[in-house]
Amino acid sequence: MFDEPIYINGSFVTDKENPNDIDVVLDLRDTSDARKWQGLEFMINHQSRLLREYQIHFWVSLPSPGNDFTAFFQYVGVKTARFKGLNPKHFKGILRLVQ
Repeated sequence: MFDEPIYINGSFVTDKENPNDIDVVLDLRDTSDARKWQGLEFMINHQSRLLREYQIHFWVSLPSPGNDFTAFFQYVGVKTARFKGLNPKHFKGILRLVQ
């Protein structure tokens, strides 16, 4: 459906003993306005079902300040940093898929 890059993160792609979610970000920053609308409509129409059925948190990344989920998910975060003795802004990287 979408040819734009997607990023995959979440506890299923970590070393957590009991993973419980997947974060998927559809990167729409460099696409047409029509594709941005399609992505937003998909998120609105399917976000609840994806979470309920598959434990997938689905987001879109759009070209606006403060909305770069692709960067947000590249850090270990506060909980993991505390547990591992790292800085919350420590890079961990995420999986990027392109067609």
